[in-house]
Amino acid sequence: MGTPDANGDGIPDIWMLRVDGAVRFHAGSRTALSGSGTEIVGNGDGGWKNRMAIG
Repeated sequence: MGTPDANGDGIPDIWMLRVDGAVRFHAGSRTALSGSGTEIVGNGDGGWKNRMAIG
C-alpha cells in the first residue's frame, strides 16, 4: 500500500477518515503536513458510509 500523489505536485498526499465519517485530504509537502486539510466528504450527509468510491 502506498500514498499516491493526488494533486499532481510529485509529493505523496494523505487521505484521512475521521470517526464521524468525514473524509479530509492533506496535501503532502517535503517536510510535513500543514493545516487541517480540505474536507472532501462531509459528515452531514452520512459521511463515508454512504459513498462507494472517491475519484
